[in-house]
Amino acid sequence: MKENYSAIILAAGSSGRMGQPKALLPFDRQRCFARKLADEFYAFGCCRVAMVTNSDVVELVGSGKYNLNGMDIILNPTPSLGRFYSLYLALQAIDTQYIFMANADNPFVTAGLLSKLLENAKQSDYVCPAYKGKGGHPILISPAIVSAVKAQTSFQINLKDFLNRFRRIYVDVNDEQVLVNINTPDDYYKLIGENL
Repeated sequence: MKENYSAIILAAGSSGRMGQPKALLPFDRQRCFARKLADEFYAFGCCRVAMVTNSDVVELVGSGKYNLNGMDIILNPTPSLGRFYSLYLALQAIDTQYIFMANADNPFVTAGLLSKLLENAKQSDYVCPAYKGKGGHPILISPAIVSAVKAQTSFQINLKDFLNRFRRIYVDVNDEQVLVNINTPDDYYKLIGENL
């Protein structure tokens, strides 16, 4: 099934509380969050990784400062439409059966986590990791959701509400990092151990 899944990183938000684009925050000395996520997805076997982002990030990526080689960078020209529209744009460029969907503010994806999600891919319309009963990220969406997103003609849709129309299965994991959202410099310091 390796050739049948890809990954999308949602990164079109303004990162207002962080004060700089979260996808480009340093994860370690060599990689930003987006690169770390892409490395994990590619190492796991994803055939494509796309990041949907805003014009500010596209400009920064174009400067060459960030090594995002091998990733599709997709511009969301209207980030105010939200994550659903970003997903829609990515699915116009990616044509695989199953899609891992990650938020740029949680770089803690692992091969073990992706494997657990993929093992349950045929059990439901989408698979969500859960830690102590609370759903987290990334999620794995099925061909049914991919088709439904591609068929949309109106984009004033909340992604969470859209996904609630479909069958979901939770996969219990013993990793609270699936719940992480790094939204502020303080969050970054607590989870990465460095000041910005």
